[in-house]
Amino acid sequence: MGIFNRILLFVYTLFFGVLCAGVAGLCLHIVPERVVFNEYEYLVSQWQTGAVAGVFLLVSIHLLLCSVSGRKSKEIKSGELLVIQGAAGQVNVSLAAVRDMAERIAGGVHGVRQAKAKALVEHRGDEGDFLKLDIRLEVGQERSVAAISDDIRCQVDRYVTRIAGIDNVEVAVSVQSIASGVSVKKRRIK
Repeated sequence: MGIFNRILLFVYTLFFGVLCAGVAGLCLHIVPERVVFNEYEYLVSQWQTGAVAGVFLLVSIHLLLCSVSGRKSKEIKSGELLVIQGAAGQVNVSLAAVRDMAERIAGGVHGVRQAKAKALVEHRGDEGDFLKLDIRLEVGQERSVAAISDDIRCQVDRYVTRIAGIDNVEVAVSVQSIASGVSVKKRRIK
């Protein structure tokens, strides 16, 4: 659940908590009935009451849909680990390390100016878990987009499969912008 939904749920719960406290006060006769009926008649005659009720109805529907929608994939957090079965047992690989590796490989391909990667884990029932890498690029005009994309897919897939030992991986490459001019990379003096 995202931060927006958590805030909505907090306000929603707070409102209904106050409403339940008011109903409990009525049942215990803490508040006189004539005061309640006077306030009721005032609230029913105001258009704002209907607007607030409509907003709470929409929030209720939204929270209900959020609670019943089952997400099959989730974005990787930096502290999560991917468990890989090796010959001698299980090995934990940080998913942040896999994401950073994908960014470094994509950034090293000729023609790529900038690369950002996102990692997702998709749970597919009988087939198991799949690692999905979404790599977004800013490329130059010195090479074709298709050649850059093929190079990145091959290198990332080879690294993830051969070195990290992850078999179920899907690599999606998308070009976000094409920069003009030729990029000149400065050499560092060590």
